[in-house]
Amino acid sequence: MNVLLISPYRGALLELAGVEMQPLGVSYIAASLKKAGHDVQIQLLEDQTALPDFAGVDVVGISCNTIQFNPGLKVARLAKELGKIVIMGGPHPTSSPEEALSSGYVDYVVRAEGEEASVELLEGLSEGSRSGTFGKRFDPRKVLGISWVDKASGRIVHNPNRPFIQNLDKLPFPVRDVEWRYGNNGKMKSRKKQDFPLITTRGCPYGCKFCDVHILAGRRFRARSVDNTVREIEELVTKYGAERILIVDDIINFDNERLINLFDTLIRRDLEFVRWVMGRGDHLIKEPETAEVMAAAGVEQMFLGIESPNERIIKAYKKGGKASFDTSLKAVELLKENGIETWGAFILGEPSETMEDVNRTIEFAKMINPGTAQFTVLTPYPGTDLWKEVEPKLITRNWELYDTMHSVFKPDFLEPKELEHAVLRAYTSFYTQPKRILRDIFKRDHHGRVDINDVFKILKGLRVVFGNH
Repeated sequence: MNVLLISPYRGALLELAGVEMQPLGVSYIAASLKKAGHDVQIQLLEDQTALPDFAGVDVVGISCNTIQFNPGLKVARLAKELGKIVIMGGPHPTSSPEEALSSGYVDYVVRAEGEEASVELLEGLSEGSRSGTFGKRFDPRKVLGISWVDKASGRIVHNPNRPFIQNLDKLPFPVRDVEWRYGNNGKMKSRKKQDFPLITTRGCPYGCKFCDVHILAGRRFRARSVDNTVREIEELVTKYGAERILIVDDIINFDNERLINLFDTLIRRDLEFVRWVMGRGDHLIKEPETAEVMAAAGVEQMFLGIESPNERIIKAYKKGGKASFDTSLKAVELLKENGIETWGAFILGEPSETMEDVNRTIEFAKMINPGTAQFTVLTPYPGTDLWKEVEPKLITRNWELYDTMHSVFKPDFLEPKELEHAVLRAYTSFYTQPKRILRDIFKRDHHGRVDINDVFKILKGLRVVFGNH
């Protein structure tokens, strides 16, 4: 079958900040479908006015998180009006399949990991299409991990969950040939050099109550072999000319022995192209050698979910492990000692927080001064423990406001607008610190940290998101 996979518009902030990174979910599914014999294209809609090209397409697959859900439904409606079979997947449809299917624009929802379910689903659809008996020979009940509408009864059916893929090495490398579409005419604009994301593990054993990773990838940590991972990195460099590779695993350092083996291998193979990783501070300081080997392999920045300096709030988030004020300090310092900048993520608006707590978080961020600071409003996503906790306090279900910049529920001691103003204040006060500006002027080695040009992009994006206030 001719399949078009689409990643809908991701919101103004990422667009204006110039963040252009290929989503790997649809790319892995594209690779699996191609391996199964289907003709597959991927389109990334990077502008809110961009429209897909449905010419010659039989099936339209749409992958979306919560902020992409409304734009995704718009795409689904357009596809359905043209008589296409429409399939949805990704975090939001996985947690809320009824919402997608009840729209009338979506035929099937593929829940959680989609590679195997998508292949089985399209195999059934293509057999029915070839025989001219679509809807008669194909029985959707046989496909684990999908939800669908029984046309005879009008009832939404949720098939049993599909077991998570244990052997990640058997998956083909994700498709990298994608079309980035901008504007009403859907044509490409000139783009800067692309960062190449890479996944080497799936699943997270921790239970952070605001995170939806376990919904999509489960709680069991699963890892690709070092050999399989290195072969993909080599392909990115030799075939696609990658100069910057970003490992976007949720916890690259969950297994420190594997991490050391991976980066030692990259050094031996002269493949020092990984510039950015994600991990946990407590695992980092447990094995300081990991910072040394990552630095030797060319890593410039590590994302750490610091969240808050307040022990009570960290505990409320159910971060688990040994996450703490001291752990964050030591982890940031360890990275600095090895020439790696920190991308520190801070969350404002835990339900019991006061403005004093919020201000302490902002000042803590300025004190440890990571290369990049990310401030977000605590946002409940459907299916998370946080969603269950604050659902009665929601003030909107407009998914386009679930961008971590808007306050979508009423905390106990703060007004939603107060939190939004606090995020604005956090960004402006952090990035306009004299010590940061002077460093940019007199020390121009910007590797791994935000420079003045990036600051202007961030502030421009915030102005568009929030308005002139």
